Amino acid sequence: MRDDPLSLAGSAITSPLESLVQQGVRYTAEHPEASGHGGWWNQQPSLRPPKKTPEGMEQARQAAVLMLFHARDHDDAAHLLLTERSPGLKKHPGQIAFPGGAQEDFDLDPTAAALREAKEEVGLDPARVRVLGALPPAPVPVSGFMVTPVVGIARTTGTLTPQSGEVERVLEVPVDQLILPENRRTTVLSRPGAVLRAPAFLVEGTLIWGFTAILVDRMLNRLGWEEPWDTSLNVDPRDHLPGL
Repeated sequence: MRDDPLSLAGSAITSPLESLVQQGVRYTAEHPEASGHGGWWNQQPSLRPPKKTPEGMEQARQAAVLMLFHARDHDDAAHLLLTERSPGLKKHPGQIAFPGGAQEDFDLDPTAAALREAKEEVGLDPARVRVLGALPPAPVPVSGFMVTPVVGIARTTGTLTPQSGEVERVLEVPVDQLILPENRRTTVLSRPGAVLRAPAFLVEGTLIWGFTAILVDRMLNRLGWEEPWDTSLNVDPRDHLPGL
């Protein structure tokens, strides 16, 4: 359990995040094949690539998301920038996500793609962001993307405006609220022939689940910030997204 509050003042949060990025760098150097298949994001990082490429990832596109830790107003407590996708989108409507999207040919690297997408989606000025580095890529078989999370910090984000038609609202979620055991859940989603269980977060009535929640769950674990929580507290995401 943490003794000190998470704060952007000094190195309270910067140092752990820099160490997290270095964890990812070392893993990629030591296990490049497993890293390229998303092995770092397993509950226990894989040391070898899968024997078979997961369905949907045969011709995966590259994408990037921005994991931005920032202060809000005059509060030094760390917040995590997330968005709620517009309900009219064809893919993942209404779900909570990190700012980000596909890496285009004109993007120099995943960092450039993540910053560009954040500017397009919520109006974030890239000059406000101090990029600490990128983590190993994570697979999203349902949409055929390999997503590189880019970790950054910012003292303030300035005024953020959701892009009409793509982002319904901007969320600035206190990191402490993501750590609280009472805000942890397990999503249970029944599909033909399978029951899918995955970590989730329920913060002030907002359900963070799916790919985004997996990234947050693994990140808290790797940082040593995770606190014991009741994995039997189940939630059906369809109760929060009726059209799912």
